[in-house]
Amino acid sequence: MVTADNLNLDVLESIFFYLSGNDLSSVALVSRSFFAGVIPRLYRRIMFRLNHAKRYPRVMSPFKAILAHPSLATHTRHIGILHPVFLSECTRALSLCNNLQSFQCTVNAVPPLLPSLQGKERLQDLRIYANLTTLQSEKLAEIANLTNLCLDFGSWNVLDVLPRWTPKFAKTLTSLCLYMANELNETVLDKVLQQLPELQALHIVGCGQVDHVTVLRLVSHTPRLESLSLSTTESLAPISQPPPSLQHLKHLALDTRYSMMSSPAPQVLSSILNHIQASAPALLSFIMRLPELKITVGNEFIEELVKLHGHTLRTLAFIDCGVSMESIATITESCPNMERLELPIPVKDMSAFAKSLDKATNLQTIIDTNTHSAHGHGPNVSLVRDNVRHLMMHGAQLRKIVSGKRVWKVRIFQS
Repeated sequence: MVTADNLNLDVLESIFFYLSGNDLSSVALVSRSFFAGVIPRLYRRIMFRLNHAKRYPRVMSPFKAILAHPSLATHTRHIGILHPVFLSECTRALSLCNNLQSFQCTVNAVPPLLPSLQGKERLQDLRIYANLTTLQSEKLAEIANLTNLCLDFGSWNVLDVLPRWTPKFAKTLTSLCLYMANELNETVLDKVLQQLPELQALHIVGCGQVDHVTVLRLVSHTPRLESLSLSTTESLAPISQPPPSLQHLKHLALDTRYSMMSSPAPQVLSSILNHIQASAPALLSFIMRLPELKITVGNEFIEELVKLHGHTLRTLAFIDCGVSMESIATITESCPNMERLELPIPVKDMSAFAKSLDKATNLQTIIDTNTHSAHGHGPNVSLVRDNVRHLMMHGAQLRKIVSGKRVWKVRIFQS
């Protein structure tokens, strides 16, 4: 008779593929056969966050387990370090993970890990806090054949070596992200992009010396872009002509910076939309971030956005900014294929918001981006169950609403 204990390991591994987090560790305690079946899944992805660091060293880290049982390293494909505790254990364990495919370290703890990243032939995705010295940057530049590269807070040393590093993955890299690289300039970015004609995703965000005018001029080197993120400034400098060929562009994200009371940013944003429209891209998603929640996106801009891309947009996101009810109504009326909407939910105007969802016939998910109230000192106005029920009744296909750490799904309202 077939029981759970005598199932083939391949079957168990297929079952455990659908589990994650604490469920995996719980399954490992059931029996020896379950333990053997869950190990490949349990050690495939290792993420170490603040909540894990708080329990260390009382709870053994996964890196210490790998050091104690080196055979476990063969299963590890992804490592993410979001807290710098137990760096010594991580460094030694990382050297054993020869099948590593992606590595992420978003804290300033990369230098001692660099030697252990060498020789990882399967490593494709790399995201690091790139504040490195000249020697450390040269060591980083020995890594080749990447498909995705993200450098956060890159120092001048890293940016200086980047044009010389790029040829090592020029034929494989599909996504490049440079975040908060204050020393990045047009000359360096130009040299890099010239070597990446097959690039499909480019994200240049928070780099003070490279504004939207520069990025839109240099993307002429990357005609196959499908995803583009850039920071906009208040510069009214004309965008170079002719417009770049971006007919493959599907995802656009704008990180908008305000500094003046009477800002020209709305004109800048409109000019960007009109500039890329020359390529007639069919945008599937659009994301906008403004510096303060109290700033409301102008309805004129919303009207222009939906006029150009309303029939193709499936995802719209407005982060750290307000959206008027007039604009929300315009969006739901003009974006018939929209499936996901991220914005500050107007809790104080819930009836009008719910009514606007009547025309969003394909909307499946709403994400509340108003996360500031939970951290402020004023009264916290948030969604409650009755609000969610009201919204679900008006959204024909609405299946999920997320606000802060709370997630509502439509099944809780089914009879």
